[in-house]
Amino acid sequence: MSIEQIDVQPLREQLQGSVFVPGDDGYERASRVWDSDAFEQVPAVVVMPETVADVCHAVRFARQHRLPIGVQGGGHGHPAPANGALLINFARMTEVKVNPEAAIASVSAGALAKDVVEAVTPYGLAPLGGFAPTVGVVGYMLGGGVGWLTRRYGPGAASIRAAEVVTADGHLLHVDENNHAELLWGLRGGGGNFGIVTSLEIALYPVRTVFGGQLAYPIELSREVLNAYLKWVKTTPTTLTSALRIMHFPDRPTLPPLLRGRSAIVVMACYSGSEADPETQREQGERLMQPLRALTVEGEIRTPFIDTLASLPFAQIASIAQDPVKAPPVLSASEACAFEDMTPDVVEALLRVAARPESQMMVELRHFGDALAAYPEQIMPFGMRRATLYMGFMVSAPSSSLLEEKKRNLEMLMQDLRPHTTGEAILNLAGTITPEKINGAYAPKDYQRLVALKKQYDPENVFRFNYNIQPAS
Repeated sequence: MSIEQIDVQPLREQLQGSVFVPGDDGYERASRVWDSDAFEQVPAVVVMPETVADVCHAVRFARQHRLPIGVQGGGHGHPAPANGALLINFARMTEVKVNPEAAIASVSAGALAKDVVEAVTPYGLAPLGGFAPTVGVVGYMLGGGVGWLTRRYGPGAASIRAAEVVTADGHLLHVDENNHAELLWGLRGGGGNFGIVTSLEIALYPVRTVFGGQLAYPIELSREVLNAYLKWVKTTPTTLTSALRIMHFPDRPTLPPLLRGRSAIVVMACYSGSEADPETQREQGERLMQPLRALTVEGEIRTPFIDTLASLPFAQIASIAQDPVKAPPVLSASEACAFEDMTPDVVEALLRVAARPESQMMVELRHFGDALAAYPEQIMPFGMRRATLYMGFMVSAPSSSLLEEKKRNLEMLMQDLRPHTTGEAILNLAGTITPEKINGAYAPKDYQRLVALKKQYDPENVFRFNYNIQPAS
């Protein structure tokens, strides 16, 4: 049955929210993702629910008309376009409820990271959120979730305590350790494969302040900075999470003068230790960061041309990475890989391509140490069991023809790096999704448990526009 033959009026009459089909005012806006210049989708129906009951009605309608179902929270993570599907866009369900005594928050499916941070920080608490303030928290958590507190408290998935889930037949389940415990296990890293999570109950952590920021060096020092960073991270405590970026900034007046038209290698860090005493925290943070604040290069002391390290209230945590609130108006492509360590050959292969300004390639290297392997597999399927470093790549261009050239350069680099990688993946940060990457995100026995859950809760693979686990795998 084509969408022209589907009468959506009965669905409209059931919902408190809105229903859009192609041609309706509001359809294009309701279909848009965060980076719509780089990603386009054409769903058959878009539902913007306002209640959980709306979600249940929408699922039953989709099943009645044999439409697959897509789900959209913050609009950052979209492994596949929901073309021809019923898309549920949670932009109107953004409520965050905080229980400060229990250090728990209930987070609706459309809430963004900044919404949660704003709600919980007045109580001296923090979520296990990511780098960007506009990422949807529920999707981020279901995919694993790594951020500035990961080395100390673990990935976001580890903080999931309970969930409200609408199943493929339109029924609502409350999921926790005592109800559907196996499904709770699968939600901690299994993504949106098993149902539509309308809200999560997540643990919060006692972090009021951090010491963090950026150190930016000119790209000419990329080799020295990267090698110093790789040596330094082996000495840092679990209370310090860090990352490194190689960046090539366009010559735009919207950028700070120091960055316009410039290439840089940037160290980012967040120290959350000794949070009971901000002054002690600052002193310890200063001491920990000192090895990267001054490098000896050919007998000369070199210092960063940007140094933003400072004490910060957790409410300002997004200022460390300074990820864009709005997506740049370009086409882009991305990749990622994981390493136990980076050998000199890997460093040279990376810099030979990525350090050239004409590559216009952004690289982000995140250090986790063994934080993602610290959680036993009976707690959750998410976790890199071997890798200590995770590297993401992004290339962008104003046109598809220019992007294809950059993608070829990226693939050549990946061919050089793959023999040195662990094959593991963090699906929310995996770049182009392939069956091999989905398999690589889980231990083999965990993957089979996830397949069993998929067969139980979504045997027809209705929820397929995700990091898809096939029920017939």
